[in-house]
Amino acid sequence: MEDLAIGFIRFDNGSSLQIEFSWASNIEEETIFAELRGTKAGCCVKNGVVKVFSETGGNLIDILPKLPPAHKYGDHGANLWHFADVVRKKAQPINTPEDGVYMIKILAAIYASAKEGKEIRL
Repeated sequence: MEDLAIGFIRFDNGSSLQIEFSWASNIEEETIFAELRGTKAGCCVKNGVVKVFSETGGNLIDILPKLPPAHKYGDHGANLWHFADVVRKKAQPINTPEDGVYMIKILAAIYASAKEGKEIRL
């Protein structure tokens, strides 16, 4: 089993995605986070807290959005309830089979890149 996976993905529209996953890192504490960086603002989601960073009038600003409370069943429970709703035809799937195919293609390209030591184009 792998302990660490890191990848850098460049998309046709010029955006990029850096991913890093580890289940047994030798670090101070586990952190679940995502960062988005744009030309006008950035966003960080860290351990469930969302912060937005931007500027206005030449001044840097930090925005702490007020988000609706988390689903009463938690993220995993919410996914299970959504799955049940899809099966009962009360909701459309959030992810499609095509999304899964794209994800597998990306993962296979990351493995191929590591093996070949070069960028893999899809």
